[in-house]
Amino acid sequence: MTEYQSMRCCRKELSSPDIVDGTAYFVCSECGDVREIENYRVYTSEEALKSFTEQYGFILPEEYVRLLDSEGTKIVKLPPCENKAIKYYFGEGFYEIGTFASIDPNSESSIYNSISSSREWGLPSTYVPIDGDGHTWLVLDYSDSSIAPKVMITETDSGNSLVIANTFNEFLSCLLQYEEVYDLDGNVIYRE
Repeated sequence: MTEYQSMRCCRKELSSPDIVDGTAYFVCSECGDVREIENYRVYTSEEALKSFTEQYGFILPEEYVRLLDSEGTKIVKLPPCENKAIKYYFGEGFYEIGTFASIDPNSESSIYNSISSSREWGLPSTYVPIDGDGHTWLVLDYSDSSIAPKVMITETDSGNSLVIANTFNEFLSCLLQYEEVYDLDGNVIYRE
């Protein structure tokens, strides 16, 4: 699988550029603007994973790549928690995953950009965010192992975290489709 960097223009993601002599040209179909990136490199999934490991020293779970190809909004049910900050951010007991971070180093929504942003928000260097924003994140926690991360949610206001799964495969088994948890009006319909 070959991945291309994506760009945004007119609130639309531009992808699959034309590449001429190492320069990538992205053309917006809405406004006609052309964006270009010199010395553009296309990464295979294997090259992207290797680049990630070389740069950060962590090995992403192989299943993570397959997860990137999945469609539909994913939800994970959270374990019970009495922490006030966690309850404030995750009170319904679910975490909605918008889009998993891409493994392509060139992508605007890459795991590389996610790590950079999370460091600005004060997350530990052993956390690899795979979804989230400034206040709440879904992270792979490599504090115990560089090859077998736990999956956690964390909030940056108070620095509290909650383990969702002790392994990535356990996390995968907990994923639900949006329609299994919420109705069309956004009301929780999930029943165990």
